[in-house]
Amino acid sequence: MGTLEGLVAQIQALSGDADLGSLQNVLKSVAQDNVMRQSAGGLLTAVANLDAAAHSLGCLHLLEAKARSTNAQQGDGEFLEAACRFLLACTAAQVRLAPSKCERTGSRAWSQVTALCRAVKSHCLAFNQPKRGVLPLRAAVAKLCPSADYLSPVHGDLFQLCLISKCYNGAGAALDADVYSVDPSKTATTPTDVLLYCYYGALLEIGRRRYARALELLLAALTAPQMVLSAITVACLKKYMLLSLMATGSVPTLPKHTSALVTRAIKSECGPYSDLARLCGQDKSAAELATFAQGKQREFEQDGNVGLVRLAIEGQARRQIQKLTQTYLTLSLADIAAQAGLGGLAEAELAVLRMMDAGEVSARISERDGMVHFLEEEESFHTEAMTAALDCLIARSVELADKLMAFDVAISSDRAYITKTELKSQRSKDTLGPAAGTVAPAAVEQAMEGFK
Repeated sequence: MGTLEGLVAQIQALSGDADLGSLQNVLKSVAQDNVMRQSAGGLLTAVANLDAAAHSLGCLHLLEAKARSTNAQQGDGEFLEAACRFLLACTAAQVRLAPSKCERTGSRAWSQVTALCRAVKSHCLAFNQPKRGVLPLRAAVAKLCPSADYLSPVHGDLFQLCLISKCYNGAGAALDADVYSVDPSKTATTPTDVLLYCYYGALLEIGRRRYARALELLLAALTAPQMVLSAITVACLKKYMLLSLMATGSVPTLPKHTSALVTRAIKSECGPYSDLARLCGQDKSAAELATFAQGKQREFEQDGNVGLVRLAIEGQARRQIQKLTQTYLTLSLADIAAQAGLGGLAEAELAVLRMMDAGEVSARISERDGMVHFLEEEESFHTEAMTAALDCLIARSVELADKLMAFDVAISSDRAYITKTELKSQRSKDTLGPAAGTVAPAAVEQAMEGFK
């Protein structure tokens, strides 16, 4: 093929919009010879001689080759610096032109981009600097996805770095966006990528105290089609049960389209969590729940759910305090602590204050005698904030309706779907007799002609 210098010269000469197709062919042929392997030591120098924005496709190829020659467990500072700089400066249009199939592994589109991003993550972890990779991977997600509602394989890696660095707001728009499109042909997303997006995203939302959104993500993971029960799904199930207990005191029945593997896992994999849900359903006090949790401390610690168990117990105490507001107008902190199963006056006062801050209860605490005066909640439906919130919900509902309609049209016009539907109808006709057939083959063939 030649030398690394010759390859750099070709990258510089063929990076124009009109020549990118030729550059793709050159890079594909390079992947099959020994130039990269023999010149591993000079790859970063070659990248430094290129412009990351103007020569993004070529730089990506060189950096991905360098990533394969480095030791991710030990870390390579020069490679990490060059890769982070590239991800921040590269051009989305060129990066998306990366070969749709990698000759070495047979993996799908974006294999090089995904490999480079995961190499960045590995080197950041090797240096114990997870926060260093947050901005580059966030930029990579934005440039790789055709639109904000697409899921990419890099989402989970970005969320993982944000979690490890405790930078819960670091994912930015990648976490706040509503993801509807999972298209392996465009993003090379695998089922594992979907589960990791939901799992790590839910953990970030828990860190941001956006529990409702965390429940949505966990439920999306639990209801995803799956033939084998994975450890990720089990972890999502346990956290879903605890968050549900915190929010409502019970675990809702999973939707009918949930895989039977997941519903069976509630009994086979989540024994302590089911027992905790049963105690919450029996309206046990927070003290009784805490005693139970202490006995199951080892199991909860192994799952990393001690904090969520504590939140579930606090949720039980809040619900018991809310029940008191329906009966009493005035109550002492001592009585609240006793009836809600709290540890004392200070714990009861803290619980009431937190509920007041969250808008769950309207009350006034007298510092002189330790009495809590429950107040009538003021309606706020006429405020500008409520109006803005309603407008936002309506706009989101309209957007969702439009997307659902588009998905329905796309599926209905898909040749594979039409063929499968016709075959199913034909089998039903053959089994049940002529009266069972509802679609004539000729009519189906005529319908398919419109989509050719």
